[in-house]
Amino acid sequence: MKIFYGIQTVVGKFPNAVVAIGVFDGVHLGHQLLIHKAVARAKALGGTAIVMTFNPHPVHVLRPENHLPLLASLDFRLKLIASLGVDGTLVVRFTKKFSSLAPEQFISQYLLRPFSPREVIVGDDFRFGQNRAGTIAVFKNVGENNGFKVVSLKTQSQGHKRFSSTAARDWIAVGHLKKAAAILGRPVSLLGRVVKGDQRGRTLGYPTANIIPAGEILPPQGVYCVRVRKGLRTFHGMANIGVRPSFHKTDRLNIEIHIFDFKEKLYGAEIIVEFLHKIRNELYFSSTLDLVARLKKDEIFSRAWFARNKI
Repeated sequence: MKIFYGIQTVVGKFPNAVVAIGVFDGVHLGHQLLIHKAVARAKALGGTAIVMTFNPHPVHVLRPENHLPLLASLDFRLKLIASLGVDGTLVVRFTKKFSSLAPEQFISQYLLRPFSPREVIVGDDFRFGQNRAGTIAVFKNVGENNGFKVVSLKTQSQGHKRFSSTAARDWIAVGHLKKAAAILGRPVSLLGRVVKGDQRGRTLGYPTANIIPAGEILPPQGVYCVRVRKGLRTFHGMANIGVRPSFHKTDRLNIEIHIFDFKEKLYGAEIIVEFLHKIRNELYFSSTLDLVARLKKDEIFSRAWFARNKI
């Protein structure tokens, strides 16, 4: 998949384009269905499947006081989109000026000029343009007058719950990992680059890979059974999300991952951490001996959990 930043970089490069438009925060099952539809239609038309996404998240620009956490960083979002078989993704910078475009201006500047699309696929709750004046009806009408078809897909649901980023965030925030995963179509995950920590874990016999979250929603503080992905390889381990109260407590959440039976250096490496099961809450330990004893219990529990669940 090719990634483009700015419409000037894609003009004329994607004939017979089928464009899926959305923020796609988290690329959950509803988003996946929409993108799969674009890929299928592009194949049927002998064209190319394109995703148009926006960064920063519109809420961060229009309602920053909401402090909305992301389900996935932009890098992770792009990696997830790439896995769905699209030909290219255009990242449009979302600004207040961009949000003030009239619907017809958006269509002209961001669809007709760069793509001359055959079809555009959006969710049935999609709105665009100044004051969200661009309804599906407006979009379809302009499309008919400019030679492209607009397809709106009904929001997918599971039981009585719709697949939504809001629902996924809510489940993650309260620690219901399975319910969040059922919306996401994958485990609750975080993409990050390993940074150098204080190396205290190494002295305890539990070396850790440390990653710094980039504003994503995280499960509640505590220790978790995790699966770690590095390239095409996967590993089992356990991770702590917290402020390290037994040492130099900080206000910033830290994510420390101990990978079982792993001896390689990871500094600077990009990894995906999947949170699968909570072992316990983060605890304060008055002595290093107590901490190490608890870590050994956590390891025994975690290894047994992976063996039982055959993950």
